[in-house]
Amino acid sequence: MEFRIGFGAVQPKIAKQLKAQGLKYDVTNVAHYEKLRESLTYLYFADMINDSAAEKARKKLFKMIEAHVKKKNKLKSPKPSTTTPSDDVAAGHGAC
Repeated sequence: MEFRIGFGAVQPKIAKQLKAQGLKYDVTNVAHYEKLRESLTYLYFADMINDSAAEKARKKLFKMIEAHVKKKNKLKSPKPSTTTPSDDVAAGHGAC
């Protein structure tokens, strides 16, 4: 199964994105991930971190979310994909 999470400043909250995709999640965990996502956005727009640091942090955050979603939904690891990474969106196949 593949799922997507938007990390851009204008993207909906993580919980809303997961719910829209019909995925189960723990509210407390996802609230924590949302705070991390917002913090990354603030740091990036304040020029406190550069593009590569922001991308690295988004990928790490996505992996945390992915592990949580897999556990809650009893999903298997998706097959690798050749999707091009995007600055604002991460897919369940590991692209950010």
